[in-house]
Amino acid sequence: MKKLVEKYAAFERAMDRDKVYLDLSFEEICSAIGADVEALDKLILSEIGLSGRETVDFYRSKFC
Repeated sequence: MKKLVEKYAAFERAMDRDKVYLDLSFEEICSAIGADVEALDKLILSEIGLSGRETVDFYRSKFC
């Protein structure tokens, strides 16, 4: 679980600092940070109530 939490933190940094949502899909972001798509998707859903794909879409709609 600790590694998954670290991947979640990496996802947050990639989204906020690196703005990867502009060019990459959720699956591509997971690949770039070395996270399992399903596991990270479930964690994001439990933390913020959106799936990983929905989170990327939200960032695109809010910040593009």
